[in-house]
Amino acid sequence: MTNIEQFTSEAATDLDGDYPAAHQLLLDIIDTVREPLLVLDPEFRVTQANRAFFSTFRVEPDDTIGKVLFTLGDGQWDIPALRELLRDKLAVAPHLYDFDVDHVFPGIGRKIMLLNARLVSQGPNMSRIILLAIEDVTQRRFTEWRLADQHRELQRSNAALDEYASVASHDLQEPLRKILTFGDRLNASAGSSLEGDSRQHLERMLSAATRMRTLINDLLLYSQLTSKFQPFASTDLGGIAREVIADLETAVAEAGGRIEVGTLPTIDADAIQMRQLLQNLLGNALKYRRMDKPPVVKVSSTCPGPQLCTIVVADNGIGFNEEHAERIFRMFERLHGRAQYEGSGIGLAICRKIAERHGGTIVATSSAGQGATFTVTLPVKQAVTGYM
Repeated sequence: MTNIEQFTSEAATDLDGDYPAAHQLLLDIIDTVREPLLVLDPEFRVTQANRAFFSTFRVEPDDTIGKVLFTLGDGQWDIPALRELLRDKLAVAPHLYDFDVDHVFPGIGRKIMLLNARLVSQGPNMSRIILLAIEDVTQRRFTEWRLADQHRELQRSNAALDEYASVASHDLQEPLRKILTFGDRLNASAGSSLEGDSRQHLERMLSAATRMRTLINDLLLYSQLTSKFQPFASTDLGGIAREVIADLETAVAEAGGRIEVGTLPTIDADAIQMRQLLQNLLGNALKYRRMDKPPVVKVSSTCPGPQLCTIVVADNGIGFNEEHAERIFRMFERLHGRAQYEGSGIGLAICRKIAERHGGTIVATSSAGQGATFTVTLPVKQAVTGYM
């Protein structure tokens, strides 16, 4: 029961049994409410209508008060769904909530009305009246239908994109495999005899094919972030971090560095995507290290509130100018040439996509030569078990 319905129901029966005062209070409330409201007698005659009803449906009091509802406006209120609501359903229930009635009125066009009806006592030994609340939800319903259509189209588009990405990656990978296979064979059989430009051409071909394979794999991974995913579940980020560090053991040893991990929380998340997130962030921290000192990467966590946690990955690497803090999350954006640092330029875009899919954010702070800090803010609990 809404506050208005409860108040008007109590007002019509209380006030120490003072019926005239209760009745007047009821009428004053009805006329103040911004939604169209009608008071009907047991024969469905309109005994009271508020200003909102007259303005919404463009009718006059003289043409409304005292008339049977179904005869108003030359029968334009003779709506089967409305008759069923008031005559049949209200006869067996004292109140009915949230019934949609879709009708085209000759003067104002199509209206989708959300109806709430309630039987209200006028006093001892008196017949009950009907309080009918009418909310115009036409635009709301149109918006809901439009959003539903857009959601279906988005699902269809995502499915088509996923299929295209899978087919494209397979069709592109096949010739790449042949290029790399025959390139390696050529390098093994005749590489030692090649000199000058011939040798350089072979090396550049193999290098380009390898980069292309990495790019295709990263693009496929990016396209699948919102089409192929695991439901959110309780995920121990500390355990995932240890697994990622184990995978990076060789890279850490070669760089002569270390990764320090503090206590990380358990949150609702897609474990596979959390692994991708940490893998990219830690891998980048090792990749973009300074040549004059071993890399040190620190992973920590804070809880700014009961609903949020932050995962911080800080390094002592080469850093970047703060003006590029947003640019580095864009697809294919690189601040350094491929000759200096390998990669497709998609890794941080994947990190942002993962954070957003979890309802979180990722930001970067840095200054050139002073290392970089990436802060990922994520909800501790997800409202649903899976989100696209």
